Amino acid sequence: MKIAKIFTGMTAAAMALTMIGMTASATKLTDVVYPTDDPDKAEINDGYYSIGAMGYFMSQKWKWNQSEWIGINDEGKIEISYSINEVLADTTLEGKGTLGDMGVMILNLPEDSYPYEVTVSDAKFTLKDGTEIILDSVNSITEATQDPESGWRIHIRPLDAVDEDTGEVTIPACPEVVGWDQEGAFSGGTLSMTIDFGAASKADDSSKADDSSKADESSKTEAATTTKTTTTTTTTAAKTDSTTTPADNTQPNTGAADAFFALMAVSAAGIVVAKRNK
Repeated sequence: MKIAKIFTGMTAAAMALTMIGMTASATKLTDVVYPTDDPDKAEINDGYYSIGAMGYFMSQKWKWNQSEWIGINDEGKIEISYSINEVLADTTLEGKGTLGDMGVMILNLPEDSYPYEVTVSDAKFTLKDGTEIILDSVNSITEATQDPESGWRIHIRPLDAVDEDTGEVTIPACPEVVGWDQEGAFSGGTLSMTIDFGAASKADDSSKADDSSKADESSKTEAATTTKTTTTTTTTAAKTDSTTTPADNTQPNTGAADAFFALMAVSAAGIVVAKRNK
């Protein structure tokens, strides 16, 4: 398989700054929503599994095309593979395809907690002849920021998007695909990448409950051992001293208070919600 890697003068950090707006801190997704079997936290679980993505493509004629829904898995990953065929790319039906914008939109991230920590890896575009264009600028993304048109979007486009009124660049061009706006420069292929929001802690609600139960059992065992030892010692002392004081072996039983989670409303965004396959 041919490998074509695009080298630019931009460093990985510079490309990350170009593709997204950097902020002082970002939210870990599983601090907001996460997988859980706890029936009291069904909203948190549903909020997590409603998150998903769709690949999209537009030629220079800006007709919208999108992939099927791809849901998030238990480990916090969304694995994208979206094929764009020649017919969609070729706006003239004469092999003269162009690229306007393609990428991935991730929907139903809780809106009040943007930006989110994220890792993008293995981002590439594979041409129909097998040549792979490695998208280093996409692989450099470390934050998911809210798109004005809903959700978070990864834009891969050959030209800057510019605000007509202010002249401001609203979406920068992706350096690896510059020139693909020219007729015949784009004839389809497969866009793929892995988007990773991070797995929830292994110490989830159910395991915490198990650990708590084990701790209680351990505490009871220790209390029983202490009682037995103390009683034996007291009885032995009684043989030499006619006055004995009963040992106080009372163990206080303190339960942990349930934490209260306030879950923000999750946007449906007009998308079919992905549900967890048990």
